[in-house]
Amino acid sequence: MRLSLLLHLLALVTPTLAIPSHHIPDKLAQIKRSKLTTISSGSEADSSKKKAHLTQSAESDVQTLYFTQQLDHFDPSSTSTFQQRYFYTDRFVYSPNTNGHNNLESNNRDGETTAAFLCIGGEGPSLDTSALINSIHCTGDMIELANRLYQEGWSVHLFALEHRYYGDSFPLDSDSQESSEDESAEDESSESEEEEPFPNYSDLTYLSSRQAVRDVITFIQSPQILSAHYLSTKDDNDDVQWITFGGSYPGMLSTWSRLLHPSIIHGAVGNSAPVQAELDFPQYYNHVGRDLGEEEIGGGEECRRIVVDGHEEIVDLLEGNASIPDGGDAIEYIAQLFNVCGGADALGDSQRNVEILIGDGVIRVPSQENDPSCEKELCNIEKLCNAIITESKSNPEKSPMHILATINNLKHGDECSDADWQDYIDYYSNPNPMNANDRSWLYQTCTEFGFYQTCNSDSDCPYAKGYHEVDRDLELCQKVFGISPEDVRTSIQSTLEYYGGWNLTPSAEAMEGAVPASGPRNLLINGGINADTNDQRILFVNGDVDPWSELAVSEQRGVSNDDEVISVPGASHHFWTHKIKESDGDAIVDAREQIYNVVSSWLGAAAASSIAEVE
Repeated sequence: MRLSLLLHLLALVTPTLAIPSHHIPDKLAQIKRSKLTTISSGSEADSSKKKAHLTQSAESDVQTLYFTQQLDHFDPSSTSTFQQRYFYTDRFVYSPNTNGHNNLESNNRDGETTAAFLCIGGEGPSLDTSALINSIHCTGDMIELANRLYQEGWSVHLFALEHRYYGDSFPLDSDSQESSEDESAEDESSESEEEEPFPNYSDLTYLSSRQAVRDVITFIQSPQILSAHYLSTKDDNDDVQWITFGGSYPGMLSTWSRLLHPSIIHGAVGNSAPVQAELDFPQYYNHVGRDLGEEEIGGGEECRRIVVDGHEEIVDLLEGNASIPDGGDAIEYIAQLFNVCGGADALGDSQRNVEILIGDGVIRVPSQENDPSCEKELCNIEKLCNAIITESKSNPEKSPMHILATINNLKHGDECSDADWQDYIDYYSNPNPMNANDRSWLYQTCTEFGFYQTCNSDSDCPYAKGYHEVDRDLELCQKVFGISPEDVRTSIQSTLEYYGGWNLTPSAEAMEGAVPASGPRNLLINGGINADTNDQRILFVNGDVDPWSELAVSEQRGVSNDDEVISVPGASHHFWTHKIKESDGDAIVDAREQIYNVVSSWLGAAAASSIAEVE
């Protein structure tokens, strides 16, 4: 089997964070660990991983399936397609002899008590069968609600649709396919080793949220899907109500799919969905700074002060505003203090390397991933601040900078801090199965969203102010994809205007399906939201610890009279969609109950609070 295909199998089981923060040392460390795993695993390990994945699919009730999806929805003359992976289970669908409910294969199906829930995939981690069993994607909201509705006599079909250009849903390289056919014709003796066409990881031409929204609509409307899963009959094909779910970027797709196609999607839940595209996003780290000072989640003003002062001390040393007691070199001192890979030579090689080390924090504050019940060391804000305060009280002679160095070493142990900008560029510049998801998301930030988490001089960032400005991110787009800074800015503005940002007011171009003088055809919008009733049936749920809430629809931003918004106190990035645990706090439990009630009301089902508890 071709090495790239083996690596592709590895990529399918390699998780990535949803909308990751730009902490490059941690990312570079992850890359190195992945490379070591790949080198040491060999084909035998790859084979065992593949078998484990197949065994999981076979033992669960979730089917792994493929749908023939149009590659370019905007060009009516295009006939190119690709295989889009999706997952399905009828776990919560009644059969003919179960509790007297109707057979969904018959024309007597009661459509008023049948629904279809769709979990939308996105930037990572890649979907697998766990998406419809127990995962971070749509477990706490979608799957649990389906379970409860089932107890009340509803049939709920569960789907999860992988995003194009992520996971196993990459278009195949037509050139490699032709090459493979030619080679086979020349040497029939190698038939047993015939290589199938593989994805072209360098070509991201048809990767966009606009294509992805249309993927959702085409999937839902497909006779192939409706027929295969008994969602329609020859007499009636529109009585099943579809509800879309998603967290983070998939949450954006969920809400936009409903916003632009309300006659097809009955309702949408957007969890932690930053719908306001923005190039320069200093609010992210401003929010992190506020989280550090929040006593309710284990932070405090003293903890925040040490983090801020520690970074200011580093900046003073590097900029010559302070000196080392023995008169040594500042770069060498900082490199040794924070155990930089390659030492002073590496750190002094470029200003970008210095920015990487301190501009996004010599320690990373886990606001986005904050889990009050996590068990690992320094895994949440409370444990991080406890360690900082304990170190400060135990060693009162230590400066804030030295306290941060101790915390950094406590987290990383013997592993050095990698701050090599060129290594980072090289990683993204070499398309391969291992970095496919990362490259796809970076491409979307360069061509649609921005979302660059900066630490500007005039911000409230708790890290080294002025050491992460947006020019660094624009440089990455230019060097990896050849996309100019001006094109990045123009694309982000186009996205904002197209979907309408916080205000949910799509452009006339989007709503009317206009065909511009040049360029691809735009989506044909099916009617738009009912302006008379303002009946949006879009639910936005945000955690107030999550920095991404700064770009999400909230009670303060973009809400009209009938919008539904839930703010979850103390919660991080769509934490309520994760696996349900006994340790989940009251706010998470309450948020889920509110989601169940709202979606149940959309369906005309009994309120979640009146549905019997699942045994």
